[in-house]
Amino acid sequence: MKLIRPAGLAPVMALAVASLALAGCGDSSGGKSADGRDTVRLAIGSPSWNAGYATLAVSEARKYFAKENLDVKVLLFPSGTQVAQQVISGKVDVGLMTPEPVGIGHTKGTDLTYFAQYWTRWIYGLKVPQQSAIASAADLEGKRVGVTAVASSGTTFARTALKMQGRDPNSAKFIPIGGGAQQLDAIKSGKVDALALWDTQYQIVENTGVQLKPLPVPGTESLFGGGFAVKKGDLKDERGLLTRFGRAFAKGVVFADANPEAAVHDLWKLHPETKTKAQGSETEVLADEVKVLKVRLDGMNVGPGEGDRYGEMNTASVTGTVKFMNTAGLIDKEFPATEIFTNDLIPEINKFSFGEIRAEAKKAS
Repeated sequence: MKLIRPAGLAPVMALAVASLALAGCGDSSGGKSADGRDTVRLAIGSPSWNAGYATLAVSEARKYFAKENLDVKVLLFPSGTQVAQQVISGKVDVGLMTPEPVGIGHTKGTDLTYFAQYWTRWIYGLKVPQQSAIASAADLEGKRVGVTAVASSGTTFARTALKMQGRDPNSAKFIPIGGGAQQLDAIKSGKVDALALWDTQYQIVENTGVQLKPLPVPGTESLFGGGFAVKKGDLKDERGLLTRFGRAFAKGVVFADANPEAAVHDLWKLHPETKTKAQGSETEVLADEVKVLKVRLDGMNVGPGEGDRYGEMNTASVTGTVKFMNTAGLIDKEFPATEIFTNDLIPEINKFSFGEIRAEAKKAS
């Protein structure tokens, strides 16, 4: 699994305009690798690799991608908005993204659809230091809110929360704090008053001893979190390739669920920069990383007795998310949830032995 870092990428503030301008441009085919495998270019919205993405590392390290004749190249982007744009332009084949850019883009004529779920619930939230006097989203007015990037979905969510509280969505100051050491410095030094991040990022922060408390945002409790999205035309033309990708990734999820410690070791092997140099023994560091991975695995329903069916999306959950985006003013009208997702590939994606993968995981170290 090869990591490509885009250079000189400016923040994009207007998804609809830029996406429509990009539509029809680029080449949606990833081509072939030097050894003849089908190349899949996958974009994810994250400032860096972390244990939350250990499932991807497992699928590479355990040869699940290779066994499906796939060479997966992963590109990191600062925001889901930029991930969506890369998919629409044809510069990547698959994007891992939350619902906002897909839903907003859909109402503006863009052409994205989910084919497998990744996040089983809404992942964004607002938190403040435990001792903070800030008690609600309304209190963020005039405050400094730390986000990974100004164009991130975290920024969109914070603005949405302010609007839902009857406040000006632009009344807070959004401070890009990236990830890793830069992020922790901004929090510990008091450069920001609040955070608008996502679940695994909060766990990473809390692993360092920083105590945070959540700010309630009613209406987000049972929403769809997002997943793997492609252009609808590619869903038809590349059905076999996308099914193979989904199956290989699903195996990585099942493995990680059965042996999260081994999954983290796979991540460290492929991306040694993720092995934090925090004080403590390797056993303690591993335990913290497993906490992050378990946040991501929670609710994926791939454990024994949970149905052996990875990636299936719930119509009611996606419908609720469309309604939420409309209520929040992110979109100007509701639309049928099935216009932005399909479960058509799920049966084929799940055609493998969950038991065999679990058994392999239990033997791994």
